[in-house]
Amino acid sequence: GVGRKALVVDPLPQGALPIYDRDIDVGAVVVSSNGAAPESRVFGDRVTIPEFEIVSNPTVRIAEVKRRRFNVIDRAQQKARQEIQAQEDANVFSALEFAGDSALGGENTAVNIAGGALTKNGMLDLKRQVDRWDLVTAKYFMNINEFTDILGWESAGAAGASQVDPVTQRELLQTGLYGHIFGADIVVSKVVPSGRAFACADPEFVGVMPVRQDIEVLPADEPKQLKLGWVVSEIVGIGIVNPRGVATGTLT
Repeated sequence: GVGRKALVVDPLPQGALPIYDRDIDVGAVVVSSNGAAPESRVFGDRVTIPEFEIVSNPTVRIAEVKRRRFNVIDRAQQKARQEIQAQEDANVFSALEFAGDSALGGENTAVNIAGGALTKNGMLDLKRQVDRWDLVTAKYFMNINEFTDILGWESAGAAGASQVDPVTQRELLQTGLYGHIFGADIVVSKVVPSGRAFACADPEFVGVMPVRQDIEVLPADEPKQLKLGWVVSEIVGIGIVNPRGVATGTLT
């Protein structure tokens, strides 16, 4: 999954609680009584991130195992892991969407990107929302449709201004890939809703994902139905500790 690239992954030891400190708010309080020196009091808060389980239960008929030429058992377990990761990513981007919109409780204003396509100005607007808090935009998350908009940028705009520099244009023509823009990585995932784009600061300035149990596969056969089965599960939590490090945009 790509959602873990936006957050700090914290494997929890046995019995540890997922309690984390929010970014502190420093306020200077001048104390002049009896000639005392000025005092700076630090205010902070802690949050407890709830944990939840993500479970998949693939089954394969024994007859199918005998018929297939490829290893259907390995393939079923691999697909189950991918499904777990997709559900995990969906929860991560749901949290990022909530944290990146001031109308829902975040700190940044949701960006409207006009024109129906992802533009450089739209990506700069996302970057501006994060950078204005003295943070550095480190990653962009988008769907493959919005990534294709980037690949469609021409070498020169209508007014003659260059859309991309010659080095980037050569990279696009040779590889069809565009991995960086404005010093930030471009991460593409099918789980990101189409028509949306996210900008995030470095993971340590965004949030944390406590992992109580990483992806684990347990046998769960059903002999009476002549089926082989597995239970694939993980126990994780998702917390956006600093909403200022997230910006979200919608293509209109």
